[in-house]
Amino acid sequence: MKILICEDNPVIALDLEIMLEEIGHEVCGAVGSSAECLALVAVARPDLVTVDLDLADGPTGLRLVRFLHERGIRSIIVSGQVSCLNEPHPAGAVIPKPVDQARLAAALSRVAAAEDGAATHRLTDPVLG
Repeated sequence: MKILICEDNPVIALDLEIMLEEIGHEVCGAVGSSAECLALVAVARPDLVTVDLDLADGPTGLRLVRFLHERGIRSIIVSGQVSCLNEPHPAGAVIPKPVDQARLAAALSRVAAAEDGAATHRLTDPVLG
């Protein structure tokens, strides 16, 4: 799967990139803001985007997830602020930080196995952790 990382912490972005590549996915880039993500999505056309909730341009991650969903691009929320998710969202999975490779692999498998890859989560859906 071709994956774009949207994470404003360069150390975490690099860690995610290494894990994703070790799992066997192609990383097509890493960006730190929603604006950068939107620009790169148009060019790189990823299959999936990992999205932090709080990015360099503010708490824009949830809006980004919705925008990506509207355009048929799957996403996984990777954030240290998953407890702030208090409304339904179209992300395929939610992973709390710190992320380990097994959790990431499980989330990617879950998203890939989903029929449409973008089912809306209810507030009671479990967070992968």
